[in-house]
Amino acid sequence: MTTINSQEDFLRALEENPQWKAAVRALILGEELLQLPALFNAFVIQMTAFVDQMTAFVAEQRQINAEQKQFNERMETFVEEQRQVNAEQRQVNTEQRQVNEVLIRRLGRIEGDIGKLRGPFAENAAERNAAAIAAELGLEYVRAVPQQELVGMSRRTASDIPINQLRSFWTADLIMEANDGSSTQYIAAEASYTADKRDTDRAQRNAQFLTEFTGQTARAVIVSVRNDHYVDSQVESGVVYWFQLEDRSSNPE
Repeated sequence: MTTINSQEDFLRALEENPQWKAAVRALILGEELLQLPALFNAFVIQMTAFVDQMTAFVAEQRQINAEQKQFNERMETFVEEQRQVNAEQRQVNTEQRQVNEVLIRRLGRIEGDIGKLRGPFAENAAERNAAAIAAELGLEYVRAVPQQELVGMSRRTASDIPINQLRSFWTADLIMEANDGSSTQYIAAEASYTADKRDTDRAQRNAQFLTEFTGQTARAVIVSVRNDHYVDSQVESGVVYWFQLEDRSSNPE
């Protein structure tokens, strides 16, 4: 039997009896403190696993960051290249606009030159087809009235006519004298590659002048390859007659 008379006896007894020591520890420390080492070991295990996970995460993040950096560098290179391409494209656009402006000016001059050629072409064609024009109107061609006669006939009765209208009459593209078998008639023809309102107005006014100056019937005629909408409406209404020329430019021989 163990006798305890002093503190040393008590401590020695605890050393000799582990179950007593455990009981005393439990009594003094309590259950929570007794479980603390085990809980700490579990915490250490969990923290070790967490640290391992964080280490792996950091490694992955570093890899992602490295890849992102490479991507950013490639994107910066791409953006710089795109800027260069855009600058070159702007230069090309500028040069193209300059070329287009030059072409437009040249085409304008060419079109003007062609227009200058088309006018005489239509006038010459009208003169060459004078007999045919009269024939289509059911008349027999007699002659082209010279300018001297036009000036003379207008002076006899034209005191109140504006000079610009008289000048237009004197410089008409073609004034023809024709015959219907019993009387003289006149044809006032205006020639143009593409006839417009100006041509029909001149032809009609010149025909009215001829009737006024000579007392004879006069017909207004348009000689052209094609007409604008206004002329087409005048032709359809019978105000003017259209003698159509062949378009040689679209059907070369």
